[in-house]
Amino acid sequence: MKNDGTEDKSVILAISRARGGSLGITLFLVLIFTLHGPETRSPAAFLAIIGITGLLIDRIMKHLELREQISRLSGQGFRKLPLRTLPEIMKPGFLYLGTGFPWRKREARKLREYLESSWKGQLLTRDPEVRGSRFIQGLGKPESLYIPLGFISGHVLITGTTGAGKTRLFDLLIAQAVMRGECVIILDPKGDQDLSAHTRAAAAARDPRIFKFFHPGFPERSIKINPLFNFSRRSDLASRLAALVPTARGGADPFRAFAELALNTVIGGIIIIGKRPTLKLVRYYADSRVMELAFLSFREWFLRHTPDRFREDRDRLLRATSKIPGKLLNEYNAFYLRAVKKWSPCEELEALFALAKHDSAHYGKMVASLLPVLDMLTQGDLGNLLSPSENVRIGEELWDFESLIAHERVVYIGLDSLTDPIVGSALGSLLLADLAAVAGSRYNYGKDLRPVNIFVDETAEVVNEQLIQLLNKGRGAQFRITMATQTIADFESRLGSPARAMQVLGNVNNLISLRVIDRETREYVADSLPKVRISYRGVSESTQSTSESMTDPNLNTVRTVTEESEPSFPAEMLSELPDLEFIARVGGASVYKGQLPLIC
Repeated sequence: MKNDGTEDKSVILAISRARGGSLGITLFLVLIFTLHGPETRSPAAFLAIIGITGLLIDRIMKHLELREQISRLSGQGFRKLPLRTLPEIMKPGFLYLGTGFPWRKREARKLREYLESSWKGQLLTRDPEVRGSRFIQGLGKPESLYIPLGFISGHVLITGTTGAGKTRLFDLLIAQAVMRGECVIILDPKGDQDLSAHTRAAAAARDPRIFKFFHPGFPERSIKINPLFNFSRRSDLASRLAALVPTARGGADPFRAFAELALNTVIGGIIIIGKRPTLKLVRYYADSRVMELAFLSFREWFLRHTPDRFREDRDRLLRATSKIPGKLLNEYNAFYLRAVKKWSPCEELEALFALAKHDSAHYGKMVASLLPVLDMLTQGDLGNLLSPSENVRIGEELWDFESLIAHERVVYIGLDSLTDPIVGSALGSLLLADLAAVAGSRYNYGKDLRPVNIFVDETAEVVNEQLIQLLNKGRGAQFRITMATQTIADFESRLGSPARAMQVLGNVNNLISLRVIDRETREYVADSLPKVRISYRGVSESTQSTSESMTDPNLNTVRTVTEESEPSFPAEMLSELPDLEFIARVGGASVYKGQLPLIC
């Protein structure tokens, strides 16, 4: 075959067709040129083969890349993770959060491109049986997601609407804490049976004996726990109980103030007579039995602190009786002032005497809002669980938070708020206050402390001043707190103001948000994420013409590039997250997109 230039023209025509034609045409042309014998193949033909082959490979790669991209954008279904295999996935010093990838400027730009570009939007498919948009997880290349374990020392807030996966996230975090050999305490207002069963299974994988269960609805299976066991000062116990008294928002409440004064005095008397305060004892003496407690306290103080030269007078006084108790109590007080106070003063006794002499009608009116709160915590099976006798019977378990933490137990506490929300809220607040007392003791005196993991579901049901203190000081006591809530407004409603809610939120360094529907919560999550600068390109054209240049107008084209600072993940897309998918801000500034496995 002669090379008269027609072959070069055919080569150019083939290349041009290969650029605009289908893969089949391109492949056909490559085969034609390949079949030419070596003696007839010209350099131009050889170059054409190389060029067309390169185009073919390029097209194949782009096609495969597009298919892979479409496959990723279609999302993935739920991935099950057997509990027994979790230790194989865990890494020392890291927390496993399923599969995911860092969410940076590139992923943020991709998301906006798919939302704003018509042809890219056509690649997105929606499964009518799936809530949310699965394509978000396909904007990166998901791998096993690990974050440094030290980050969660700054506490974690989990937000998500009902059914988005908060409990399943708890499953994953709790199982890892158990398998690290750490103490776990779960406060669950709803009493979720799945969460309880999962926690029991995770504990059984380590040692079945470490699991402890408390639930007012199942007293026969519950441990007994005294929420007033741990305290540093009696005023601490008084403030815990007084905080349960309902009060109007804003301003000082004289009824609550008087209730706290009465509680402080009664608890002081209980300590003087050598008993550990329990809810039942406080309820018994606070209900118009202050004078009885005053007699017992004076008697105990006199027996321990009366000087030798006054002992005969003391014994005579202790044997005395009177049909008018108030008159006899005056004699007790007179003896205290004359013979004991100078050497062994006692402010608790003096306050107890003053309260016992208080007008009974006024006293009853001022504690009228306190007694119903104490009643609901001391009656029936719940009263026996919260005010255990010191004489434990066979089969009973008597614990307090200090001993549970010391023995690194895994404790599930269901508050049964669905059955009785008032009791559940009061019980949760008391238990958190007791934990705060333990944290204070560990903070002041503890050495070589092991971590304590506290998980609080539906946190707004139990949030109180002690929880805020736990968030403030818990890190020094090695307390890691993970809180879950549906909306930010739940905190505002419970605490009474946005400023108080921010006291809680401002102490949390890590945020994991599943699907969120509430607008205020979406904006809070989006605003808490680091900002990224997104480039926007624009093209504008204008035509200028005059009477002299009607046939030759001036065409001006202006191309602009602008940058705007925006949240790395748009607030409106938080409501598009499928079940078990999340956006996480950890360690202050790092952002991740992830998907949780189902622990089974």
